Amino acid sequence: MTDTTAGLRQLSGKLCPWLQQALATLESVHDAERLGHAWLLAGPGGIGKINLALVFADRLLRGRTGGAPPETLEPAMAGRAMETRHAPQDRHADLHWLFCEGSRKTIGIQQVRDVIESLERSSYQGGAKVVIIEVAEALTSAASNALLKTLEEPTRDTYLLLVSHQPGRIAGTIRSRCQILPLAAPSVDSMRQWLAPLETDLAALDLSDRAPLDIVKLNSDEQNLSINDIEHKFKLLCEENVDPLGLADEWLKLDIEMVLEWLAMRVRRAIRSRVATQRSKSAANNENGRLQNDLPTLTLRRLFAQFEAVENLRGQLGTGINVELATAVLLTGFQADREHH
Repeated sequence: MTDTTAGLRQLSGKLCPWLQQALATLESVHDAERLGHAWLLAGPGGIGKINLALVFADRLLRGRTGGAPPETLEPAMAGRAMETRHAPQDRHADLHWLFCEGSRKTIGIQQVRDVIESLERSSYQGGAKVVIIEVAEALTSAASNALLKTLEEPTRDTYLLLVSHQPGRIAGTIRSRCQILPLAAPSVDSMRQWLAPLETDLAALDLSDRAPLDIVKLNSDEQNLSINDIEHKFKLLCEENVDPLGLADEWLKLDIEMVLEWLAMRVRRAIRSRVATQRSKSAANNENGRLQNDLPTLTLRRLFAQFEAVENLRGQLGTGINVELATAVLLTGFQADREHH
């Protein structure tokens, strides 16, 4: 039987190595008694912001800030932990966690009201109370408005940690009441070092997007996903050696949301290489020459159109559309741009 609490324990007790400095920043501000009640942890998706939020929340709740740095969260454990983090489980009574439940894409007003009601009661363990919002841009307008009073007049020893991939989408009234901690993606070298135990072909990956937890998920045994296999099938598709409908059916048996995330990153890579080629006549001779003819059967305009199509489909997942048909149509668009051939 799977221990559903393992994910929360790991994400609360261990930390991705590139986030250690960010944790030290939060703890030093806390120790100097300058820690505001609301923090916005903003940065790219897939870099571990929820890991940072849970580790800091755990230390606040247990009164253990300023202690020894947490152990490193290894990639294999990170993948399993992220998969089970929202499973029904026992957690600290004073930790309140708002996230998109089930297939919903938003955090609703009733969720916020329930948390506010809990915050108005005394702390169960006599210490801090912490609210984590994952992700803050998912708050509906009504939910954001309901949260405002708590941000303006928090109850005693209450801290709110708002996680965000796209802080520009958060209501200005919310952002203006938070201290912002910008989080950068890890360097390529640190990312390669951390991912090395996965024994995946990192040389075949473009790590410039640097979303390490997404790469971990794509390589998860539980998800039966393989970046190398997806890349191989994608190349066959572009060469018209794979039927789009058949590939759509195959990918839908995987985690289609993660496959589309990979596909968006893959198209961005092709666009960057094409733009670099057009800007530099010597680009074909540089060390990134292997990328210069990336997806050569598609025009740059088609690449931009396909990127937009991938993003649109990602946004429509869970809305009741025919995902198999939509995915097949999307994949057909990666085959030869015949009007230019």
